[in-house]
Amino acid sequence: MIEKISKLAVASKPVNLSEMMMALTSTITCRVAFGKRYEDEGIERSRFHALLNETQVMLGSFLFSDYFPSMSWVDKLTGMISRLEKNFKEFDAFYQELIDDHLDPKRSKTDQPEDIIDVLLQLQKQREFKIDLTWDNIKGVLMDLFVGGTDTGAATVIWAMTYLMKNPTVMKRAQQEVRHRN
Repeated sequence: MIEKISKLAVASKPVNLSEMMMALTSTITCRVAFGKRYEDEGIERSRFHALLNETQVMLGSFLFSDYFPSMSWVDKLTGMISRLEKNFKEFDAFYQELIDDHLDPKRSKTDQPEDIIDVLLQLQKQREFKIDLTWDNIKGVLMDLFVGGTDTGAATVIWAMTYLMKNPTVMKRAQQEVRHRN
């Protein structure tokens, strides 16, 4: 990320910090939670980021049924319900692919460190809890980790950078501290 920012700065091009931070936090979250990297450009990364972007749009959208339950028909009329269901189905398929990859007996476990999916699958197999851990439970945990870990981490850094830009004296002190730590 720093390398990309440096190249853009040298070329005097603007840096979309929001986009960069979302990419960074989603990459970190995916690596820890799913054992996968989506750093490089490609079809999987595009699909993954499209799912993330659509989820964030849907989370921030206004649904009549949230405020006026008797008017849920308006959400159907506007297409919000079908859009929401489509997003859930795509994420469900995405998580199922990740789970299937982890269940694949040909998967090399020596090359990859244990991730959260591995832990959840072990918990499901051991059945040590009073309630069974279902596939939907596992997918729900993955959704919480992914959406929560990506959005909040990026938003925190973006707000911190905004604060620094609005307060030049604080930014100068932060720059001096970073430069003199080496």
